[in-house]
Amino acid sequence: MGFFDDLAMGFGAKAPTKDYEARTAATMERNRNPGGAQQYRESRGVTSADIGNMSPSTYQGSGYTSFFDRIDGGGPGRSGARFSSGDTSAFAGAPGTYVSEQMYLDAEKNQPDAFAQTQGGLASLSNLAGFRPYGSYDQERGLGAKGINIGTSGIGDYFAGQGAIGNFIRGGVPSSKQRVEPNVPIGNSLDPAAVQFLNEQAGEVPSLMERLRLTPEFANPNPPMIFNSDNDNNSLTPAPPKIEEIIEEQAQPTGRQVFVAPLRRNLGGIVSLGRR
Repeated sequence: MGFFDDLAMGFGAKAPTKDYEARTAATMERNRNPGGAQQYRESRGVTSADIGNMSPSTYQGSGYTSFFDRIDGGGPGRSGARFSSGDTSAFAGAPGTYVSEQMYLDAEKNQPDAFAQTQGGLASLSNLAGFRPYGSYDQERGLGAKGINIGTSGIGDYFAGQGAIGNFIRGGVPSSKQRVEPNVPIGNSLDPAAVQFLNEQAGEVPSLMERLRLTPEFANPNPPMIFNSDNDNNSLTPAPPKIEEIIEEQAQPTGRQVFVAPLRRNLGGIVSLGRR
């Protein structure tokens, strides 16, 4: 069995084998979830000896209603802020409800056994990798003050933020795929008044062009001004560079100067990358 076979089994595109279920339980155990691993083995009817057993799984009735039900978190028949492989009704209420981040936190603290029974398989691996279920951000935001600002972490955060390049382009600010509200700290309430205040405090992030100093104001911060009699208000406008200055700046640099481009002035909107 290969990686893509395991992926297909995890998403229900392919019938799982006892080998897959036994290896899933072993992975859970290695990730410090021995209680959940044992419960997963018992529910699937496998043991560690089934690793290598390619017989079809005998597990019946996962309860998932569709493909989207598998990727929207909350376990079978529900959606949620986290992925779950088992029934979450012990702490989530009636089928069809959204299992909020607060419900998961309360279950971890007050109902650890019930919470452990909802973990296992691809759901646990997805949580450990830091991914968030499809639609969970909108659901959590819809709870208002009762919602929690959830987000990705680990490798899930790396992909959601498009890596180091994406982080640089955004100026270090999280994207809307990394958090419900990028300007609100992870774990904080999504109270609308607080969210509005934090968004206003954050202000506008400088654009990539501004941070690279490629906008016109950086070409010549203090240009000489000339009197413009053509305008009705007789305003002052920046003077164009003199031909002598252009020729001088086309000269090759010496010493420790770095020559990148011949012109350093804002000529017709073109700004060079040259520096002295």
